[in-house]
Amino acid sequence: FFSRLCMLSGWYPVQNRTHSHASYSSRTLINKRGPKMVSGPLPAANARAIKSIPGPVSESTSQETSSDLNERRLLQITEMYAGYRKKHFPSVDDIDAPDALKMTQQDSSKVVFVDVRSPQETAVSTIPGAASEEAFLRDLRAGAIDNTTAIVYCTIGMRSGKFVAQHAEDGKAHGVRLLNLCGSVLAWTHAGGDLVRPSDKSPTKDVHVYAKPWDLARVDYTPHFLAKKGFVQAFVDSIARWCA
Repeated sequence: FFSRLCMLSGWYPVQNRTHSHASYSSRTLINKRGPKMVSGPLPAANARAIKSIPGPVSESTSQETSSDLNERRLLQITEMYAGYRKKHFPSVDDIDAPDALKMTQQDSSKVVFVDVRSPQETAVSTIPGAASEEAFLRDLRAGAIDNTTAIVYCTIGMRSGKFVAQHAEDGKAHGVRLLNLCGSVLAWTHAGGDLVRPSDKSPTKDVHVYAKPWDLARVDYTPHFLAKKGFVQAFVDSIARWCA
């Protein structure tokens, strides 16, 4: 009776899976006038109606493959970087990770990578041959890297974008073109670029992602964070989101 009444009146029951019980569940009735909560058994006849209505689901209905997860992560990186670029450094020159990788394969002597992350981050891994911010500026002013292309990176491109905006004119004076790496080290992992440990230059699948909001490296990489698990990490993550 309840099922037929719902269909005739235009109401549709939706199960709230996060508060389900053995035979009873909390249901939301969707109508143009707004939601209304009722309690009672969920009629089986409305199963198809439930599936057709989007809503929060606590359990996964399908197994996401590594390829699907990587694709979703790369899309998030691209969208986040586009937002940072539009807001903070809309006029800087940049380069995609696949193009940067191709450039190094063609003639690595004309390319300089610049890592503007903190020592704590770079201690985990870096792009092979990357110079620190301080070393790059010293070599730039000394004329030691004239007529090269400097590809600057951080975690996702926020800090490196600001660095490029600040020093692009200094680079031009020495024939050095500064480019911001779109998606930075996160996108680099998805493009198939190598990372090495600074201590012994050995290949590694460890990467510092700064905080949980940027835990978007390729799934076969092990993420490292500024803070350990617990309250401190949650606090750092919230501040990181706000600062971005």
